[in-house]
Amino acid sequence: MLISSRENPIIKETAALVKSAAARRESRSYLAEGLRLCYDAVVSGVRPRRCFITKEADERWPAECAAIRGASFESCEIPPSVAEKLSDTVSTQGVFAVCDLPENVFSAGEDGLYVVLAGLQDPGNVGTILRTCEAMAVSGVLLCGCADEWSPKVLRASMGSLFRLRTSVFPDGFAALEALSAAGCETWASALDRDAVKLPEARFSAKCAIFIGNEGAGLPEELIKACSRTVFIPMPGRAESLNAASAAAMLIYQWSAGRC
Repeated sequence: MLISSRENPIIKETAALVKSAAARRESRSYLAEGLRLCYDAVVSGVRPRRCFITKEADERWPAECAAIRGASFESCEIPPSVAEKLSDTVSTQGVFAVCDLPENVFSAGEDGLYVVLAGLQDPGNVGTILRTCEAMAVSGVLLCGCADEWSPKVLRASMGSLFRLRTSVFPDGFAALEALSAAGCETWASALDRDAVKLPEARFSAKCAIFIGNEGAGLPEELIKACSRTVFIPMPGRAESLNAASAAAMLIYQWSAGRC
C-alpha cells in the first residue's frame, strides 16, 4: 500500500506514537524507527502491526527491508516527506515499524538479578541501563515512575534490548518492593550512605533485586529503609556521585561477577 500524504489518518495516528506516551498506552503500540532497530525487532520475534518503508531504503537495504515487510501484518511504501513526519531523528533512514506493547506481567519465580529503576527521568539513562541488563543476563527490570520505556529515545538507547528483556511497570518503588519481597527476593537499595555495605564487599544472594534511584534525588529515604540491605559505591575521586547508568552498570556487574 502506498501512502503519499502527510495528512493521511494512518500517518497522523502513527506520528502521535512518537510524541505521546498517552497515545502509546491508548493504542497499546509504539513506533520503532531505523533499519537496525526495526530489523532487530523482527529478528527477536516481534511481528509489527504495520511497517513503513521508503523506496530509497528498500533499494539500499533490500534483504533487511524484505524481512521487515515479511514479518509485518501490513506494509506501506512512503515518500521521504512522510518519513520526515514520522521521524524522531535529524536524518531518517526511512524505515519504521508499529509494534504491539507487550503485556505488563511481573514474574520472579527463578533465581536471578532483578533491577528496579525508581524515578529515572533521562531516557538515555533508562535505555543504557536496559542495554546493560541484557548484556549481563538480568532476569527482569521493574520500572517505577520512569521515562516511558517505549519512547523513541529509550528504544534507541537500549539498542534493541527491550525486545528481549522482561520488563514490568509499577506505580512506585514500594509496589515493586512488595512484589519482589513476596517472590522471595533479597532487596538492596543503592545509596550515598558511607555506612552502607561497600560494593566490593557486597555479597548478593542468588535471587535479589537492586534498586536504583532518580538521577538527582536518588531513592526516597523510606524506600531505602524498607529494603533488606543498602549498598554504597566507594568513590576515591572528588566527584560527589555517579551517573545513574554508570552506577547501575557497576552494581549489575558486581552481582554477575559473583556468578561467572
